[in-house]
Amino acid sequence: MSQFDVKNLSADELKKLVNDAEQALRERSKQRVMELRREAEALANELNTTVADIFGLEKGSKQAGKKLPAKYMNPANPSQTWSGRGKRPNWLVDELNKGKKLEDFRI
Repeated sequence: MSQFDVKNLSADELKKLVNDAEQALRERSKQRVMELRREAEALANELNTTVADIFGLEKGSKQAGKKLPAKYMNPANPSQTWSGRGKRPNWLVDELNKGKKLEDFRI
Protein backbone atom coordinates (compact mmCIF):
# COMPACT_ATOMS: atom_id res chain seq x y z
CA MET A 1 0.00 0.00 0.00
CA SER A 2 1.39 3.39 -0.93
CA GLN A 3 1.91 6.14 1.59
CA PHE A 4 -0.58 8.98 1.44
CA ASP A 5 0.32 12.32 3.05
CA VAL A 6 -2.79 14.00 4.41
CA LYS A 7 -0.93 16.92 6.00
CA ASN A 8 -1.22 19.05 2.87
CA LEU A 9 -4.97 18.50 2.37
CA SER A 10 -7.49 21.23 3.14
CA ALA A 11 -10.23 20.71 5.71
CA ASP A 12 -12.78 20.12 2.94
CA GLU A 13 -10.51 17.60 1.24
CA LEU A 14 -9.98 15.78 4.54
CA LYS A 15 -13.74 15.65 5.18
CA LYS A 16 -14.32 14.24 1.71
CA LEU A 17 -11.57 11.68 2.21
CA VAL A 18 -13.07 10.57 5.53
CA ASN A 19 -16.57 10.35 4.03
CA ASP A 20 -15.28 8.37 1.05
CA ALA A 21 -13.37 6.00 3.35
CA GLU A 22 -16.42 5.47 5.58
CA GLN A 23 -18.58 4.75 2.53
CA ALA A 24 -16.01 2.26 1.22
CA LEU A 25 -15.96 0.50 4.62
CA ARG A 26 -19.77 0.29 4.68
CA GLU A 27 -19.80 -1.21 1.19
CA ARG A 28 -17.12 -3.77 2.10
CA SER A 29 -19.00 -4.70 5.22
CA LYS A 30 -22.23 -5.21 3.25
CA GLN A 31 -20.39 -7.36 0.71
CA ARG A 32 -18.83 -9.49 3.46
CA VAL A 33 -22.20 -9.99 5.14
CA MET A 34 -23.70 -11.09 1.83
CA GLU A 35 -20.81 -13.54 1.28
CA LEU A 36 -21.23 -15.01 4.75
CA ARG A 37 -24.98 -15.29 4.27
CA ARG A 38 -24.51 -17.20 1.01
CA GLU A 39 -21.93 -19.50 2.64
CA ALA A 40 -24.21 -20.17 5.61
CA GLU A 41 -27.16 -20.93 3.34
CA ALA A 42 -25.03 -23.26 1.22
CA LEU A 43 -23.84 -25.14 4.31
CA ALA A 44 -27.39 -25.38 5.63
CA ASN A 45 -28.55 -26.77 2.28
CA GLU A 46 -25.82 -29.42 2.42
CA LEU A 47 -27.19 -30.47 5.80
CA ASN A 48 -30.81 -30.35 4.59
CA THR A 49 -31.69 -27.70 7.16
CA THR A 50 -31.98 -23.93 7.45
CA VAL A 51 -29.71 -21.26 8.86
CA ALA A 52 -32.41 -20.47 11.43
CA ASP A 53 -32.39 -24.11 12.59
CA ILE A 54 -28.60 -24.15 12.87
CA PHE A 55 -28.49 -21.05 15.04
CA GLY A 56 -31.67 -21.83 16.95
CA LEU A 57 -33.50 -18.82 15.59
CA GLU A 58 -37.27 -18.91 15.70
CA LYS A 59 -39.84 -16.69 14.05
CA GLY A 60 -41.28 -15.60 17.38
CA SER A 61 -39.93 -15.28 20.84
CA LYS A 62 -41.09 -17.81 23.41
CA GLN A 63 -41.38 -14.86 25.77
CA ALA A 64 -43.60 -12.86 23.40
CA GLY A 65 -47.00 -12.28 24.88
CA LYS A 66 -45.99 -13.65 28.26
CA LYS A 67 -47.30 -11.40 30.99
CA LEU A 68 -44.68 -10.25 33.45
CA PRO A 69 -45.40 -9.95 37.16
CA ALA A 70 -46.29 -6.47 38.41
CA LYS A 71 -43.61 -4.55 40.30
CA TYR A 72 -45.45 -1.26 40.76
CA MET A 73 -49.03 -0.47 41.76
CA ASN A 74 -51.21 2.63 41.77
CA PRO A 75 -52.27 3.08 45.42
CA ALA A 76 -55.36 5.02 44.30
CA ASN A 77 -56.42 2.12 42.05
CA PRO A 78 -54.75 -1.21 42.92
CA SER A 79 -55.95 -2.75 39.65
CA GLN A 80 -53.49 -0.50 37.82
CA THR A 81 -50.06 -2.10 37.86
CA TRP A 82 -46.85 -1.97 35.87
CA SER A 83 -44.13 -4.60 35.40
CA GLY A 84 -41.34 -2.03 35.13
CA ARG A 85 -40.82 -2.70 31.43
CA GLY A 86 -42.00 -0.72 28.46
CA LYS A 87 -43.61 2.69 28.53
CA ARG A 88 -44.55 3.99 31.96
CA PRO A 89 -48.30 4.16 32.48
CA ASN A 90 -49.92 7.59 32.63
CA TRP A 91 -50.91 7.24 36.29
CA LEU A 92 -47.27 6.65 37.22
CA VAL A 93 -45.95 9.49 35.06
CA ASP A 94 -48.46 11.85 36.69
CA GLU A 95 -47.40 10.80 40.18
CA LEU A 96 -43.69 11.09 39.37
CA ASN A 97 -44.29 14.58 37.98
CA LYS A 98 -45.86 15.48 41.33
CA GLY A 99 -42.53 14.69 42.99
CA LYS A 100 -43.09 11.13 44.16
CA LYS A 101 -40.38 8.52 43.71
CA LEU A 102 -40.70 5.32 41.69
CA GLU A 103 -39.96 3.26 44.80
CA ASP A 104 -43.09 4.71 46.44
CA PHE A 105 -45.15 2.47 44.14
CA ARG A 106 -43.14 -0.75 44.49
CA ILE A 107 -45.22 -3.78 45.41
